[in-house]
Amino acid sequence: MMTMQARESLSPIKHPGHPLRTYPVDSPRAKARLIVLALLADGRVDAAELDGLAKYQTFEELGISRDDFFQVLYDFCGDAAGLPEGSANYLISPALLDNLFAEVGSTGERQKLIRLIFDVIRSDGHLAESEARLFWRALDTWRLRLDDGIEYRPRAAAFRQRGRQRKVAFDPMLNPD
Repeated sequence: MMTMQARESLSPIKHPGHPLRTYPVDSPRAKARLIVLALLADGRVDAAELDGLAKYQTFEELGISRDDFFQVLYDFCGDAAGLPEGSANYLISPALLDNLFAEVGSTGERQKLIRLIFDVIRSDGHLAESEARLFWRALDTWRLRLDDGIEYRPRAAAFRQRGRQRKVAFDPMLNPD
């Protein structure tokens, strides 16, 4: 009999019509990929966001090692090369994004991920429009509300909107079905 850990270590399969590899529901890798999306939502990985992963104990909360998390990041970037391209961005359709959100089925895990996504997108002190869209899309898709028992830990850094806009990678709202 194969253990869950053993299944997690096997290379996930890509299915026709689904350009990204799939992971077992509620697996650490499936959850890590959603954090990867949050890291990349504004078009770049900021050093403060990477520091925030360790600071907020993201790896432990996901049940994944640091090395495995970065393997998920690497795999996602490789898979994204097969996605349609926009203006200097790869586009994720709402349907594909919903498939990624569907890989987390537990309400408790969804609530934890909402908090972790929130921690990641605000760790650099800047909230990009694409980061906000990802956050709200997760809430809508999972039918969660901010007051559904999701506890946000207070952080010293507050959101600031910066005047300049950047091109956005992995913006799920740019490629409607």
